[in-house]
Amino acid sequence: MNNLIDVRIKQMRYESDNILSIQLVPIHTKLLPHFNSGAHIDFHFPHGKVRQYSLISPLQDRRYYEIGVLKEPQSLGGSRYIHEQLRVGDLIKISEPRNLFELDDTDQKVLLIAGGIGITPILSMWSSLAIDQRKCDLHYCIRQPNIPFIDRIDEFHIMNRNSHYVTYIGNQQTNGFDIAAVLQQEKVNTHIYVCGSGHFIQYVEAQALAMQWTKEFIHKECFKNPMTELLLASDQEHSLEIASTGQKISLLQTDNIAEVLNKAGYVVPMSCEQGICGTCTLRYTGGELHHQDMILNETDHLTMFTPCCSKIKSQHLIIDL
Repeated sequence: MNNLIDVRIKQMRYESDNILSIQLVPIHTKLLPHFNSGAHIDFHFPHGKVRQYSLISPLQDRRYYEIGVLKEPQSLGGSRYIHEQLRVGDLIKISEPRNLFELDDTDQKVLLIAGGIGITPILSMWSSLAIDQRKCDLHYCIRQPNIPFIDRIDEFHIMNRNSHYVTYIGNQQTNGFDIAAVLQQEKVNTHIYVCGSGHFIQYVEAQALAMQWTKEFIHKECFKNPMTELLLASDQEHSLEIASTGQKISLLQTDNIAEVLNKAGYVVPMSCEQGICGTCTLRYTGGELHHQDMILNETDHLTMFTPCCSKIKSQHLIIDL
């Protein structure tokens, strides 16, 4: 696990009615670790929760990190705490940056697609592409007319003569965003980077695949997993086996595997608790699972799973712990 970094909140600014940008400065050093566009940090709250937030600060300026946080109506202790409890001057612990959504390093054109708060990692890419003078288009869907971060989007658009952007205001039925029409203007397998809700990502990905894109050219990061409720047996006993010790642990199909392992004394760190960050990913060597994460592909699922949201399917599961 990455070492934690002590930071202080230097600035908080509303980018819209429900989105705060927050600047974090180091306490013990002058500069923070390097990061690449698309990276995020783990934000460790005083009440014990851990959440991920994409970095939106300039790559070349390591004197501070900046994140953008949407206040979620159904917040489970992350965004609501930030909006209602945190203040300038407060001290926070964060992780070193990690990147599960890294921009490729070719000189090919890039298509950036953002839905709502999904603009945060996309904004970092937009600025990086401007510095590199790389050809790129940005399509940004937002519900409110007060467009968050529009000043920065304009700034980097002016810097990059090879860039173009379009904003779509309103909901899916009214904003005019037509992904099929967008893709018709691009070469097949132009790199697509899409971030937003699970449903938004599925809409973009399904259309790209239907138009002959291959999966390796569709890069995605989800902020909320649209998991469907599985019909599982609540009274049928299954078992986990720990490969290193042979210990067997009983559980029901409806149980949270990560919580079962933690109660049995195995440390399984959790963060997002919905299979979108990869913090809790484990390997397994036998058995079957209902995979519900948004980060592992079909090949990964043959040997890896996210115990925070995956459910046991077979009678017996062997975990590589």
